[in-house]
Amino acid sequence: MVKRFAIVFLLALLVVQSVFSGSANAAAPGMYTDIQGHWASEQIDKMADLGIVKRKGYQPFYPNKPITRGEALVMLNRVFETVYGPIEKPERKPNLDHRYLLRGEVDQLLSNLKTMMKIETDDLGKFDPGDRMLYYLYLAETGQLMKKQEKENPDWWMSSAGMQWPLTREEASLILFHMMAPQKFRTANIKPQDTVSFFNSYYEWKRDRFYRDTYSPYPLAIREFNLFLTDKTFSPNKILTRAEYIVVMDRLIDYYRMDVASQFRGSPANQKHIAQVYLRAANLAYETKNQKQLSALFTDDAIKSMAKLEQVPTYNGPVQVSVKADENNSKALWVIAHYIDPKNGDFQIEYRLEEDASNAYGRKITTLIYSEK
Repeated sequence: MVKRFAIVFLLALLVVQSVFSGSANAAAPGMYTDIQGHWASEQIDKMADLGIVKRKGYQPFYPNKPITRGEALVMLNRVFETVYGPIEKPERKPNLDHRYLLRGEVDQLLSNLKTMMKIETDDLGKFDPGDRMLYYLYLAETGQLMKKQEKENPDWWMSSAGMQWPLTREEASLILFHMMAPQKFRTANIKPQDTVSFFNSYYEWKRDRFYRDTYSPYPLAIREFNLFLTDKTFSPNKILTRAEYIVVMDRLIDYYRMDVASQFRGSPANQKHIAQVYLRAANLAYETKNQKQLSALFTDDAIKSMAKLEQVPTYNGPVQVSVKADENNSKALWVIAHYIDPKNGDFQIEYRLEEDASNAYGRKITTLIYSEK
């Protein structure tokens, strides 16, 4: 029995490595050998073309196998970075088992989410959606309700085995709820200082019930984003297959792209927040020499201009951002970033963003104007 379990475990690891490991920065040539005629073949190929899942040579995808918790988180990070790019360097989480093969990308997801929430709340909300997402998955792993406990275990730890457990629909709604935390905050019309109490109302299960077959608040919390097309029942305990989860990711990436476009067209606060995300992604790409991101966010001339700046902004340094329309071109925006540098002196960079369809932001930096403050 033990030997049989070990063989199954090793086969599962091979499946993870073949389809999910490796860089997601670019799609690789090849094809999946087991999706022809499958109802989700179009979405699977689309996600492979985007690099959300790895496709190299001729290999199976296993569309009807369960998606695991860890695989689901890795795909979420790749969807996030396909739209926004990396906006933070990964921070190693002590609560996540270091033996888990894909933990690097999970760490990256948690860091990206934390930074996105800080930008959305102007760093006043003090709510970390990535940390909370992992904690409530830990509760599920240990057989508990994904609900706020009277006393939180300070030594909670998400094991490698728990990350490789199949993902239920309720767990999927939980992780997607945290992925959409910045959007939930934005539409809730609350003060940043009330962020923690707002999300605690979900963790305490104080929200109205909608679905007939679950008291969990997370399925209803994400209903507005149309990621699961369900009516009155949610089937919370049903295991999600890889194909089913791929379809959800396809809907998520479409929503993210729509959301980015609407933020650039939205209120001054929305424009400021999405501009901060853009600049953070751009400056991190420049700092880490991420050529794919650089070419997506800068024109060649703009990259050359960056290299000539007297001071190059750090991706995570203190900055005050404002946005204004270009007086001569209604399709262009100026993002004015005032960088606060106690050591070398404050400086300002004006970035001209022109429409460009080559990235999910729909804009690219074409001009930089530097000045000292």
